[in-house]
Amino acid sequence: MFVPRALRLKGVKEAQKRKPSQPQRPGSIEVSSDDGLVQAMQNASTNSAAPSPAAQEVESVEKTNSTKSAKPGATTAYPEYLAQLVAGMELVFTDYAHQDEHSARWLEERYRTVDGGEKYIHLTAILEHPNISTLKPQATQALLRQALQEIASQTLELSSSGFYIRRRPSTYPAPFVPHNSFSVADDSGLSFWDQRTIYVEPHIRHLCKTPAKVAHWLRQHGELRAKWLPVQAVHTLYNSCAFVVLSGNVMHGDQWSKWRASEKPEDWRVMTKVENLRRTEEYEKLLRDSRAEAGKPRMGLEEVGQDDSQSGVPEAHGTGIEGKYEQAVIKTKKKKRKRGKSTTSASDDEADAEATHETEGDRSNKRRA
Repeated sequence: MFVPRALRLKGVKEAQKRKPSQPQRPGSIEVSSDDGLVQAMQNASTNSAAPSPAAQEVESVEKTNSTKSAKPGATTAYPEYLAQLVAGMELVFTDYAHQDEHSARWLEERYRTVDGGEKYIHLTAILEHPNISTLKPQATQALLRQALQEIASQTLELSSSGFYIRRRPSTYPAPFVPHNSFSVADDSGLSFWDQRTIYVEPHIRHLCKTPAKVAHWLRQHGELRAKWLPVQAVHTLYNSCAFVVLSGNVMHGDQWSKWRASEKPEDWRVMTKVENLRRTEEYEKLLRDSRAEAGKPRMGLEEVGQDDSQSGVPEAHGTGIEGKYEQAVIKTKKKKRKRGKSTTSASDDEADAEATHETEGDRSNKRRA
């Protein structure tokens, strides 16, 4: 009987074909295939260097079954992953999230009252939040519960049932955050949260796709100052860079320069948001100036050809923008020449035809005369 591979891996054995009957030798005992497998396993020595083929087959099937049936749970989660889960859950309940319009609406829609306590959110809703759903492997309620039980969080607490989570009432709101933080700015016009925002390019290219990993890595390996924690928000710009909102002001030059002198985290590019915006503006200005000097992307083909002829630029027959423009100019000039030749030849033919008609008419008139 043929047994598919999937069933064989699950432990279903393919029945062996019967061999033609042979005279039994004296002292031989007929045993079935299953009995032979058991006997081979019993005879295998634990001290032998290489186990028998039958034992190898049984071990391979058991390993396959164990790896296929394994699911994320308390025994498979490792500490770093649990710490990332806690960091992601803390990002959901930060002061920034409570005052940001979009995040605050998300929280308000999912608040529940549990055991007389308010503002609890079910773990299923937490699993749908981008801070958690972007983590791999996929999180479960059991993993979220295990993370909060094994890794202490200063701002979060579980309900007695273990299915709801909320921000500790004693930690909200934070004393340094004004109630209208998004409308507060300093004398130079810099907003409250921009004073606490940094730009990061991590050592791993795609790390910024998962805000929880960025927050966890900064806290564990960034050696951030105590007043800069906790991380309030992570805004992904691209897969390789993001804006990170901290709790403390990063615009104090002395503190910032001392922290950057440590070059932590290693192989990260870090700067304040203000510096990042300034560099971006400088780059865009240089780009505009270089385009203005070239002036070719906005000019017509004929104007480009005239400028090149006046400046004495040699003909470009290779690759590049200049060569393409000049080749296009040459093609248009050739087309115009061809059109000119065709029109002149047609006019000459008409003139010759009229001349022939005139000469024939004169000859006929002379004959009549």
